[in-house]
Amino acid sequence: MKELLHSLAPEDLETLVTDRGQPAFRARQLLDWLYRHPVLSWEAMANIPGVLRAGLAEACDLRALKQVERQVSGDGTRKFLFGLRDGHTIESVIIPMADHVTFCLSTQVGCRMACRFCATARGGLVRGLVPGEIIQQVLLLRQDLDREPLPGSDGHPNIVFMGMGEPLDNFPALESAIGIMLDARCLGFSRRRIRISTSGPGDGLRRLLASDLAVGLTLSLGGSDDAERKAVMPVPGRTPVTEVLDLAERYGKRSGRKGTIAWVLIEGRTDHLNQARRLADLLRHRPFKVNLIPLNPLDDDDQTAPGPERTLAFQRVLTDAGIGAFIRASGGQDITAACGQLRRRRSRPA
Repeated sequence: MKELLHSLAPEDLETLVTDRGQPAFRARQLLDWLYRHPVLSWEAMANIPGVLRAGLAEACDLRALKQVERQVSGDGTRKFLFGLRDGHTIESVIIPMADHVTFCLSTQVGCRMACRFCATARGGLVRGLVPGEIIQQVLLLRQDLDREPLPGSDGHPNIVFMGMGEPLDNFPALESAIGIMLDARCLGFSRRRIRISTSGPGDGLRRLLASDLAVGLTLSLGGSDDAERKAVMPVPGRTPVTEVLDLAERYGKRSGRKGTIAWVLIEGRTDHLNQARRLADLLRHRPFKVNLIPLNPLDDDDQTAPGPERTLAFQRVLTDAGIGAFIRASGGQDITAACGQLRRRRSRPA
């Protein structure tokens, strides 16, 4: 496949233009068409000379994604299935919040982490997304909000990498995409609006720690000891719990951002009160809050979320230990809610 124009940082775009004998200011004009007044056709770039458009079209693709399906939940959650150039599909979500909206983005087609609570993991990893495929999710979700605004959709959404795939398993593309998001010449996002949600593979956390991204971090822990973690999250579970927490804590101190621990509550597996006590001991004196997430049931699995009383009891153990713990219900329960299910349903033979 050709390189995507949206994968290029402004400096690379300028090189692409000047190598074709065009003045550097043409790159700034292209950036306007890519991000200020986004278009996905070469013909719409009215002030770009035809010879340059033709040369760029030979070297690069402009459109990466095509909407295949759009679902809207009764709670306002919007879920999208996008087709890629190679025929694979990914999911993206618009999540309405009280005073803003959040874009949930994918970073891979499938995932190799094999986490027990994740629908995406059922099909394994196909490939990582390139930066332009990540960026175009933002552009298409923004277009959807322009057509049908939600309360708080002021053009400045929060971004969370919590869709299909393990973000840190595709780190070079993730880093490039976030760089384009942060660049004032492109999307101009604040670091405060971007968060990486990760299952915590050790190598990925070390790459993040060595980077200059300084965006938010949510770590899915999966277990209160190494055996529990590996049983629920086989691949990231190869990194010990204490090492994962140490890396996340160091990253939080380096970035100046307090970290979040995501704990998926699965009845009979991750909802035991002794697990809550061990988790409290692990997090005591560490700068984390905890989001408790009742399992979003999968359509091919008999796992379920615990009842409200059990969930509240788990939360109470943590709060009594002085740890901030919050119950986060997943949106879109009346549609194909768990990430990866819409793609899997579409890919099954009739």
